[in-house]
Amino acid sequence: MASTTPRAVLHVGAPKTGTTYLQAVLWRNREQLRAAGILYPLTRQAEHFAAALDLREMSWGGRVDGPWVGAWAPLADRMRAWEGSVVLSNELLGGVTPEQARTVADAAAGPSGREVHVVFTARDLARQLPSDWQEHLKHRHDITLPAFVGDLVSLGLDAPAPFGELFWGLHDAERVLRTWGTVVPPEQLHLVALPQQATGPHDLWERFAAPAALPPLTLDLAVEPRNVSLGVVEAEFVRRLNTQLKGRLAHRHYDPLVRKVLAEDALVSSERAQSPSERPTLPAAYQQWVEQRSRQLIEAVEQAGYDVCGDLADLMPGTAPGGRQPEDVAADDLLPVALDGLVGVLRRLGDVTDQVRVVRELERRLAERDAEVADLRADRDYWRDGGVAHRLVRLSDRHAWMMPARRAYVGGKRLLRRGEGEAGAGD
Repeated sequence: MASTTPRAVLHVGAPKTGTTYLQAVLWRNREQLRAAGILYPLTRQAEHFAAALDLREMSWGGRVDGPWVGAWAPLADRMRAWEGSVVLSNELLGGVTPEQARTVADAAAGPSGREVHVVFTARDLARQLPSDWQEHLKHRHDITLPAFVGDLVSLGLDAPAPFGELFWGLHDAERVLRTWGTVVPPEQLHLVALPQQATGPHDLWERFAAPAALPPLTLDLAVEPRNVSLGVVEAEFVRRLNTQLKGRLAHRHYDPLVRKVLAEDALVSSERAQSPSERPTLPAAYQQWVEQRSRQLIEAVEQAGYDVCGDLADLMPGTAPGGRQPEDVAADDLLPVALDGLVGVLRRLGDVTDQVRVVRELERRLAERDAEVADLRADRDYWRDGGVAHRLVRLSDRHAWMMPARRAYVGGKRLLRRGEGEAGAGD
């Protein structure tokens, strides 16, 4: 049931559980939420990401001093200044330290002492591990799936950076909720167990809104799915491409060209969606370990007394081992993907070319307008600085018939100066 008492709802992940969709819904409906007394405290859509990076003092893309520095304070100030309820969502908040959790909780509670609730959406590890692997591929990495899973299984948080911290630090429900449990009581910690079978984004919103106790508003939920996962063939294509691009493409070019245009646009476009490859699946060698770890997770959640939305049994692996693995992908399988990717990139380049042409036409017109303005100013300055007077003086000295024109000009200038002086006195 919806709560009538103002509260703060912090959605802290996990990644790859529909978080991008939920954040898009909150952003699209921020004005309607605000009218209902609920603040989504963002001034731009991705501000939550910058604020979380700043709060946690994280590096990103090899930088520690990016444009996110200082982004947390204004967002926190907005939450403190609001008198109603607030909702904030970002996956990186799952990896906070207890001290950082206290900082966020204090800002969310505000001077009025809003009751703080934390929501963690979770999927089973058998789906999360390969899903997180393909996400890393979209950020320049070229690690194989067996190596990625093997390191996380055997080394845990100590797996090679950034994989250990970004997986077990953000996806491990037991660890994330234990940290937030240092500042929020267990009954205010909500674990949303997502079902094994996809039920659509609207169901995801309802599962999120229930523990968040959001009022029954009629919101616009028609948000296009974003951050769609790559199929196994598409993922292997990007992995091999990353190997070839090492040292040959600057990071500032990789993110817009490879991640956004190729991976998140061309390879998951409507055309490819008609014949996508199957999703990456957990290597069979790790199925038994994942089942054991999932049982431990479920037991820990049950013993902690967290509020559970859904069925914890859904956190047990439901995908049968033995699905197609990236190493089974042949060169012939990659060719159609490469062609589709090339077509998508060329289309985007065509769009950019059209945009550049429009910009250049605008620049040409502005240059012409600037030239016209410059000519007008030159004419004005010529008359104001006495250019005409000098010519009249020289001509009238040589030609008596020009003297009347000279006297008329001098008289006109005197009248103008007299008018300006009277206007100045009136001011």
